[in-house]
Amino acid sequence: MMGKTSRIMTVLPPKEGFSPGCVGAIGLLVQCLAQPQDLIVGKALDCLPFVGLHYLEISKSWHSLFIQSNAYRYGVSRLVQKYQPRLVEIHNRPEIALYIAQKYPYIPVSLTLHNDPLSMRGLKKDIDRQKIIEKLHVVAVSEWVKDRFLSGQVKGGVTILPNYIDFEKLPQYIPISERKKNILFVGRVVADKGADIFVALCCKLLQVDPSWNIEIIGADRFNSNSPETPFIQKLRHQLRQTQIKMVGYLPYDQVLQKISEASIIIMPSRWPEPFGMTALEAMACGTPLLVSAVGALPKVVGNGALLMDPTNIEQAFQQLIRLVKNQDLREQLSLYAKEQAYHYNAEQALQALNSFRKQICPQLQGNL
Repeated sequence: MMGKTSRIMTVLPPKEGFSPGCVGAIGLLVQCLAQPQDLIVGKALDCLPFVGLHYLEISKSWHSLFIQSNAYRYGVSRLVQKYQPRLVEIHNRPEIALYIAQKYPYIPVSLTLHNDPLSMRGLKKDIDRQKIIEKLHVVAVSEWVKDRFLSGQVKGGVTILPNYIDFEKLPQYIPISERKKNILFVGRVVADKGADIFVALCCKLLQVDPSWNIEIIGADRFNSNSPETPFIQKLRHQLRQTQIKMVGYLPYDQVLQKISEASIIIMPSRWPEPFGMTALEAMACGTPLLVSAVGALPKVVGNGALLMDPTNIEQAFQQLIRLVKNQDLREQLSLYAKEQAYHYNAEQALQALNSFRKQICPQLQGNL
């Protein structure tokens, strides 16, 4: 086991949860590969963090300042100073990564980007991205994110470390012929994710075939106390006269169980998905997918899904009808999806991550 001075410190975004009942995609990814000796830094939690991991909270008294000021990065800095890790890995916060890299130049710092760099504060301009790539090690979760970061006049190397899933934690596979007639939306219930497009498609479907059960799983945020936003209120009003159910936020294990039981998952994102974890989770469960042809999604799903245009409801509906009416197609997609998902298994991801760590921090040789 690595000693205290050779630890790896992973810094979560300020809003990210890290407990079984309150966690987003980044928290789940970090938890999946984290080792007991690692240091995980994040916000003060309202419930216990994941068992068996060393979680360090930024003082709760600083919470009101997180978004409006630099308080969170100062809290991170104090923990870096206290623990003196061999390597600091920061997720999705370029301003924090740059600050730590400049303040502690003797500690390697990596920045893992899960979103479109051109939409992130501190990365929108070429000059800002060039400064980042010269000061620290940049990681992208997909080729699409890498290309966005290096667009314009930016020069330098970006390492791709894709997202991943632990196959050992998945529910038992259910053959397509034995699945419930369920169609699901899974994710944040916001306009960018196309929850309203999902409703429009399923309302059209129910007019043709009312035998399907339709559910929206998720909320505005990744916790059970998520606010009832105007967007969600509008959806609820639309659904009053339909059989489409809004389930709300569910713990991750329950989400995976529902995905594994479903016949179809629809992912109608307007937002160019930087990766698309819901797609990977569905593919790993062998659940047929209909996804938007935006961002990184087409490359992530490969032959494991049908593609749709989120701006063309009629085209998207015809793709949905293909899935609904053709069980052979669903069975074929299920097989392709599982094969595609295996390219993103957690075991290979950990090997790639540790190889990258040793490359940027030779002191870790023999410790990983």
